[in-house]
Amino acid sequence: MPKKTNKETGNPFFGYLKNLKKFKKKWKNKKKINPIHEIVNTYYEMQGWDKKPKSFFKKKERSYGKLAYEAKKLYEVLDKNLDDCIWALDRMKYLAEKGKFNWSISTCLKHKKM
Repeated sequence: MPKKTNKETGNPFFGYLKNLKKFKKKWKNKKKINPIHEIVNTYYEMQGWDKKPKSFFKKKERSYGKLAYEAKKLYEVLDKNLDDCIWALDRMKYLAEKGKFNWSISTCLKHKKM
């Protein structure tokens, strides 16, 4: 049986769970650290920035401190549930790719349906 694509099923979240499991595996197997750092590190991985040199992060919108502040807000809004935070990041990544817009951790807070 051939694989169905997103357009064939009509489901905008087709394949979503498979991608989410891939990200969860990466951070679940790692040594446990502060959840705020986990959120920021996952965001960097989703953006493809995890292997960039330090000079790349000099800009204000990419700085670790700014993203950690946003991650802390997201973590507190979602009742300190790390799984929900990772899900919100993954969902925002999907919506941003679909809508072709730039996003950050704070975008998850501003989105209406989170």
